Amino acid sequence: MSHLSTLKSQAAMVFYSLLTFFLVPYFTTPLLPGTGPNKCIVGFTIGFLISIMLWFMFGEMLTAQ
Repeated sequence: MSHLSTLKSQAAMVFYSLLTFFLVPYFTTPLLPGTGPNKCIVGFTIGFLISIMLWFMFGEMLTAQ
């Protein structure tokens, strides 16, 4: 479980969770047309993709001890 090996990587995991489940859905929901729960799911998906991209870019640096 290298993603929890350092304090920096633990902080990054918390940030990625906030990004995926709160920040991106909050900003994307008003921008998407229509009503319904699918707008929130689209926000979760976009947030997840951003989090994965950030982990692949910075994950190795965050887990180095």
